[in-house]
Amino acid sequence: MKTTNHLVKILCLIYILCCSCNSTEKSNAGWLKVFQNDESGNVIYGDKSKLIDAVRLGYPVRIGWGGNRVEHIADATFLTIFEGKEVFAQINTIIGQAPAIDNDSLKLRFRTQNHWTKISGTNGYATNFMTNYLKDSIVGGGTDRYTATTWYVLYPEHSLDIEAKPLWRKESKNWEEWNKKNKK
Repeated sequence: MKTTNHLVKILCLIYILCCSCNSTEKSNAGWLKVFQNDESGNVIYGDKSKLIDAVRLGYPVRIGWGGNRVEHIADATFLTIFEGKEVFAQINTIIGQAPAIDNDSLKLRFRTQNHWTKISGTNGYATNFMTNYLKDSIVGGGTDRYTATTWYVLYPEHSLDIEAKPLWRKESKNWEEWNKKNKK
């Protein structure tokens, strides 16, 4: 009887250990969609403050956007937080590309002379421009646009116990005047 009770206890312990190792809890590590804004800067998904904290902590960010039947996702290589309220992301310059649709065939071809880059903001603002690198001249873009953007953050496997503090401060003599004029 003692042996049976002892065996049952051991089996129960093994079962509990196995169940705890196979936890179905979702991890917050890896690439996660944290924020999405529409073309007017309205929140579609998430919490902008989480994106701002991630940028301040130096976590990698990607942005996603779409248009003309395509979707793009790119690493943000230069990030700006303005007054702790809006995030702007610039992507690395890429060789331009364009879809080529011939009957049932779809190809994505390089624009052999063009480089392209983009800036997107959580307020819906976006701009881009294209350069002809053979002639070293701007050939397109540079206009203000407003577009929806999705923001992704790469969270580390082990979260850091660091407070995401602002990196900016009022440095311009004209800052107070500018702030009053633009806060109306």
